[in-house]
Amino acid sequence: MVPHSFPSVQFSGTVYHLKIAKMKLFQGPIKLFMLPEPFDVGRVLQVDVVSNGQKVIVTTSGPIEPAARLATHVENLLRKSSSEFSVVISQMNGQDHPSHSVHVFNVGKMRLKLCRGWITKAREIYSATMQLCGVRTNANTAARSLFWQPRKGLSFILTFESERDRNAAIMLARKYAYDCNAVILAGPEDQV
Repeated sequence: MVPHSFPSVQFSGTVYHLKIAKMKLFQGPIKLFMLPEPFDVGRVLQVDVVSNGQKVIVTTSGPIEPAARLATHVENLLRKSSSEFSVVISQMNGQDHPSHSVHVFNVGKMRLKLCRGWITKAREIYSATMQLCGVRTNANTAARSLFWQPRKGLSFILTFESERDRNAAIMLARKYAYDCNAVILAGPEDQV
């Protein structure tokens, strides 16, 4: 999945983001940068930018395409009972995380776990209150980052070694969550 930028449009005001024929409203100054995540594959994304009474409609040139060989990679990982990914915690509960230590994000058939050595930061079974999605900002690491809220009051932004690992982790977790508890993992803004 390739980041899309729309440099010819100026930002301020209200932006409406269309996805699956449903509108999601984003207020305020928003940057013109879109980082697709696995839910976006196969969709044409459209943004209506309203600024100073003028409206500009911007769409992707075609459906979002999957990353090369991602499906094969995910199929191989599905053969295991769990998969581990090296991550760095960028934020914890909305605050920048000062340590840049490498942690392990374990995506299992029954739960997700984040640990560093013997210390477990979070471990939760898949549930309807859990949130997981790709980070959609224009930060340098956004294409490699995901937002994970294992439970109310605890959230992380995790940065992976590669965009491929981030997307594979999202796809695995969503499949396992659905298979385990018929839970659809999404982010706070996603409507599924």
